[in-house]
Amino acid sequence: MKIKTYYPFFFLIFFIIGCGQSTEEDSLRILPAGSVIGFQAENGAYSWKGIPFAEAPIGDLRWKSPRNPSPWEGVLEAKEFRSACFQGSSLFGSNDGGDWSGSEDCLYLNIWTPEMTQLDISKRKKKLPVMMWIHGGGNVVGSAHVYDPSLLASKHEIVVVSIQYRMGPLGWFRHPALHGDNSSDLDKSGNYGTLDTIKALEWINENIEYFGGDPNNVTVFGESAGGHNSAAIFASPLAEGLYHKVIVQSGIMSVGSINSAETYTPENGIAPTISGKDTFNQVLIITGMASNEDEAKSMQESMTDEEIKELFYAQEASILLEAFSEARPKRSGMTRVFPDGKVILEGGIEESFINSNLTRVPIIMGTNKDENKFFNSLNRNFVKWGPATGMYKTVGIDEMPIEILDLDYYEAVNFYGSSFWKQRAVDTPSSKLVGSGHNKTFAYRFDWDELSTINGLDMSKLIGAAHAMEILFVFGSFDSYIVKNFLFGEGAYPAGKKLSDQIQSYWAEFAYNGSPGKGREGNLPEWKAWSSGQNDKYLVLDSDNDQGVYMSNLEYTQDYLLDTLSKDDRLNDQEKCEMLFGLSYGDGNGVTKERFNDFMNGSCQGRDYSSILEMIESSEEEILQNTQE
Repeated sequence: MKIKTYYPFFFLIFFIIGCGQSTEEDSLRILPAGSVIGFQAENGAYSWKGIPFAEAPIGDLRWKSPRNPSPWEGVLEAKEFRSACFQGSSLFGSNDGGDWSGSEDCLYLNIWTPEMTQLDISKRKKKLPVMMWIHGGGNVVGSAHVYDPSLLASKHEIVVVSIQYRMGPLGWFRHPALHGDNSSDLDKSGNYGTLDTIKALEWINENIEYFGGDPNNVTVFGESAGGHNSAAIFASPLAEGLYHKVIVQSGIMSVGSINSAETYTPENGIAPTISGKDTFNQVLIITGMASNEDEAKSMQESMTDEEIKELFYAQEASILLEAFSEARPKRSGMTRVFPDGKVILEGGIEESFINSNLTRVPIIMGTNKDENKFFNSLNRNFVKWGPATGMYKTVGIDEMPIEILDLDYYEAVNFYGSSFWKQRAVDTPSSKLVGSGHNKTFAYRFDWDELSTINGLDMSKLIGAAHAMEILFVFGSFDSYIVKNFLFGEGAYPAGKKLSDQIQSYWAEFAYNGSPGKGREGNLPEWKAWSSGQNDKYLVLDSDNDQGVYMSNLEYTQDYLLDTLSKDDRLNDQEKCEMLFGLSYGDGNGVTKERFNDFMNGSCQGRDYSSILEMIESSEEEILQNTQE
């Protein structure tokens, strides 16, 4: 299964790559490392693609902090995207239909600016704000080439930079044998993907003025794993002074476990982070050096650190990827940063929410109303799928969702999953930030869900305001025939386009001035900072066809959501307990065991959860496979 597993809506969301290119001599820029020439992109923007911001992290530089890039000879023609970072085969490509794609040589960035000559830049009294985009993909897949910020750059006069970063076992990975006492703290951290994003910020600070950008006004923004990585930058002492604002779109605020990464997975197979030791066991098995896990463990225990390190470095990236995947424990969740004490403080990302002694910049955090619907739509326990026909078949999609099996239950599952995501990633962090004195904290919820009906199935119910849907609106990628005629429901396009304009205006105003306010033109509903008590807290982003754009004071706390669940007449008591069981399942960032035991006067204790546990773990494995193949 390849692209068919990304059923059409998410095929569309990522159908936003720019098309037209024509080299322009006026795009010549002379940098300290060498000259570079780009091209005239869409929407009246200039673009440069594939500029190296670090030395290729290959050979001895694998599992090391990124090094400065080498200068180049002559003029670098920056007209094409460079390879995505190494990953499993996915929507972003594969090696001729194989199991992996990308390259270890991938630390490149791409730049979009308004149409400006070098003379225009020199005449400007003020440099333009800069926005650095970090792509999503669970920190295991994804690529910068999927996104086209040309409209955001040209319409609002912003310099936009998109970056690549190492992922999976090359991006966030620890094994006790990889680094000795003489290794630097950064090399030991395991946070190579995070260090890549910080290295990109260093490059921006040193070079972006040659493109008309202001190194003293840099906003980091990203979605999903990119949102998590943006939050990691917000929390990292190493990034201080390199950026000045951050936007976290549907991010995850929890961190990986160093202990789990450096020890074997327990016999029950449950751990929050993939084990480096188990990954090495899988390397031994895949390469034929061991026939099973017991033999591999015995062999690993007999090897010296230097032997383990040498064998790790000798492997092709594809072997490491396969081993990393095979070593995945139950309930591990997304690949996340490690609280190593140097790159990320020992208190994790949360430390930046509560420690007023840290330097903290203005921040926007938000989620989508129906975050979980995309993932749950892939779950055969909730949705019946059937063979695709017609145009869907022609683009390689073999199956299509055709029926939601129990709409009330489906809506309930998605409401609580998405709402607890909002609580963990937006409301609780915002409350803690404001409580610790950080008043430039802004929050949103993206509610747009006016989708089309396909094969008789209302996509507004199946998908709604799903994970990643807001990206289209942030970049304004609405003008392709397929998006206009396939994504939007009847009469939804004009209001949706207006909402996109509003969102871009808020994002741009925040990049300029550190507060989204009333947008760039000063004519939008005022987006106020998060406030305590019963005051306004976050902005709801919806089209005029529905609720419009407005401030809400309804905070999603665990108490509020648990009380709502206990009274939900869509569910019986067993289903309520199962719902909460699912919310307490995972990496410890959800509902605690104590709260679970106290729920509904303790009536959820002692129930049989074997069927729901089997469904969760089987669907987790299926969804992971479907969204990465």
